Amino acid sequence: MGDQRVGLGIDFHRLDPSRPLILGGVTIPHDQGLLGHSDADVLTHAICDALLGAAGLGDIGVHFPDSDKQYRGASSLGLLSQVVAKLRESDLAPRNIDATLIAERPKLAPHFDAMRDKLSPVLGLDPDRVGLKATTSEGMGALGRGEGMGAMAVALIGRDSPDPCT
Repeated sequence: MGDQRVGLGIDFHRLDPSRPLILGGVTIPHDQGLLGHSDADVLTHAICDALLGAAGLGDIGVHFPDSDKQYRGASSLGLLSQVVAKLRESDLAPRNIDATLIAERPKLAPHFDAMRDKLSPVLGLDPDRVGLKATTSEGMGALGRGEGMGAMAVALIGRDSPDPCT
């Protein structure tokens, strides 16, 4: 089975009416998007952090700081591709992802297949290894008031090695 590792990623972004809503690399019809230095794809950012954490490589802010102009408006799928490449440099690869979006609206489940179609090739995974869910915060707090969105992701990564100690 080889070396297996688990990582957790969590991300939040404020909503902004001047931005498109991009989640999992998919532009979702909505009256507001997410505010951030890159495209602010909260789902993909949480996945990046889960992968980096599992590999012991820090977090997305370490690798793609918002103080670096080259990442202004960057595609989060492009950042995810770079994260996967960093894992491969350590002979590690994603095995599966399970992620939950937290938002009061819009309804996100109708977009999950499109998100999987964007995320799975970048991750090098079959679409059935990318679990996506959504929940609300039942009107509680800033997310419940519709001021932002959040995402949490768990990543399983592995190294195909005959010796599980390597």
